[in-house]
Amino acid sequence: MIVATAGHVDHGKTSLVEMLTGIQTDQLQEEQDRGLTIDLGFAYSQIDDLSVGFVDVPGHIKFINNMLAGVGAVDLALLVVAADDGMMPQTLEHLAILEALRVPALLVAMTKVDRVEPARCLEVESAIVQQLRGTSFEQSQVIPCSNVSRIGETELISALKAYAQRMQHRSDAGHFRMAIDRSFSIKGAGTVVTGAILTGKLGLSDTLSAPNQSQSFKVRGLHRQNVVSSSASAGDRAALNLTGQQAALNELARGDWLTANPRMTAQRHCDIVLQTLPAENKSIRHWTSVHVHHAAQHTLGHLATLDGSEIKPGASGIVQLVTSAPLSLCYGDRLIFRDQGATRTIASGFVLNPLAQSRGRAKPERVALLANLSEATSDADYLLRLVGGTSHGIAVETVERILNWKPERITAFLKEHSSFGDVNGILVSREDFSDAKSKLVTALEDWHQKNPTLQGMDHPKLLALIPKACLYREAVIAQLKVEGVILQSGSLLHRPGAQATLPEQTRRLLEQVIPLISENPKQPPVLHDLAAKLNVDPKQLNQHLQACAKAGLLVHPVKNRFFEPKTIADLIALTQSVASGSPFTVQQYRDASGMGRNLCIELLEYFDQKGLTRRDGNLRHPRR
Repeated sequence: MIVATAGHVDHGKTSLVEMLTGIQTDQLQEEQDRGLTIDLGFAYSQIDDLSVGFVDVPGHIKFINNMLAGVGAVDLALLVVAADDGMMPQTLEHLAILEALRVPALLVAMTKVDRVEPARCLEVESAIVQQLRGTSFEQSQVIPCSNVSRIGETELISALKAYAQRMQHRSDAGHFRMAIDRSFSIKGAGTVVTGAILTGKLGLSDTLSAPNQSQSFKVRGLHRQNVVSSSASAGDRAALNLTGQQAALNELARGDWLTANPRMTAQRHCDIVLQTLPAENKSIRHWTSVHVHHAAQHTLGHLATLDGSEIKPGASGIVQLVTSAPLSLCYGDRLIFRDQGATRTIASGFVLNPLAQSRGRAKPERVALLANLSEATSDADYLLRLVGGTSHGIAVETVERILNWKPERITAFLKEHSSFGDVNGILVSREDFSDAKSKLVTALEDWHQKNPTLQGMDHPKLLALIPKACLYREAVIAQLKVEGVILQSGSLLHRPGAQATLPEQTRRLLEQVIPLISENPKQPPVLHDLAAKLNVDPKQLNQHLQACAKAGLLVHPVKNRFFEPKTIADLIALTQSVASGSPFTVQQYRDASGMGRNLCIELLEYFDQKGLTRRDGNLRHPRR
């Protein structure tokens, strides 16, 4: 269990932790000299069979950033209120932050009770209860304490044990994620980072990455709750001894994230549900400048309202957050916002879409989808709304990124929800997929009616009949081919029974040309040689053969040469097999095809134009 202190400066947070653990968390010389907590302090205690990690946060307003870095992933907050001072400004701000972050539970320690009269204790306790009324902490226990005379120590320990027995433990499903709150080097060991594990689990030798870096790291050593261990999971505080490229290790700092999710990235745009604090006296307007806090990370940003209206104090609304530095976010992460001058906390945020784009952010259909997503009651419900809310499908990799799900969890989701399926790595509703197939067939039939002289369409043109935003459009064509609803003749795709209607003279010439081309299909005769053999005018022959190419009965990929569609299909397939699908040279293609170098160059340039290959210097990359 992880417990974080909170409360006004000089109310006894550090002394309270020392009373409970015997550990002085103020380690900095300046902290000891000033008697003031500046940075996060850590202590661990074994209470019977319960391991408790304490995060002691500073209470001074100047160090609110450090406080926010310590309360992002805790099980219980220990709010400290001195009986002589009562509820003070930082007490209220810390309480608002804990509420905004949805910290699961709160325990109030009313300290310094030995310094005041009993009546004053009753007065302060009453004020605390009143302040908690209407919040998620309304039923929190208030325990009178004295760090000097150890009043309340037994009661606090009992309360911690009681909560540990009933608390809901964090799920270790999903990929490992941890926000770094300390990074330092130990002689003989190297780089060590610490933090609270938000999701997933970790073991020795696991590979991790920081979303803002390209380098990966290995876990060489691991402490769980300050004890050497071979593993740690969500809800634990962990210290990780990492190996990797030294330059990358040196860059790891407070605010960075470590993750085992290979899809995780850091973004500058995200859609959030913004909740302004009731005590705030100003509305949030479009492009309001804010300080953004995500776990231990702090950056600047702007809040863009989607309809141009303002969000009043105590109200909520969906906005897009644009940050100066990229954030590594997942659905459900919580953010804290402070005003431009960093003088007060003004709002909190719940991440809806961590992969937002600024372009078109206020489109009605997009706003409607976000509004629907904001009503989700669980990760699975969110995914149902996300996939069901767009007919274009969602890439499985995107789902893994947004929800931090492992592939096996996505597979389990699909088994539970049979109305959705995975189509070549795209999650789509089966109804939408069926509808897309029907629309494509109808569009192709309309095309046949308007183009009776043509047998069919090539793949790119048929693909263009499906909206470009549709992620599974290739799968639609492939499935229709499997079902026999669409047939392929050479490079052309068409409905069964579709035939090109050619003029009689063109058809007779084609019947004479095909045998001549078939003699050497990979190197057919040039136009003038064909014309000489048929004793026809080259220009007239070209007109007839161009009509055949337009109808899809021939292919004209290079100057003065016409190929059979089957031959071109074979030569396209050859680009996939040369060098086992790896980048290849003209020389490799010439050797594999048996054609001349110049003809190979011309054909590959044709394939480049059609998007079948991609040239990179002297290499060609095949595309499937």
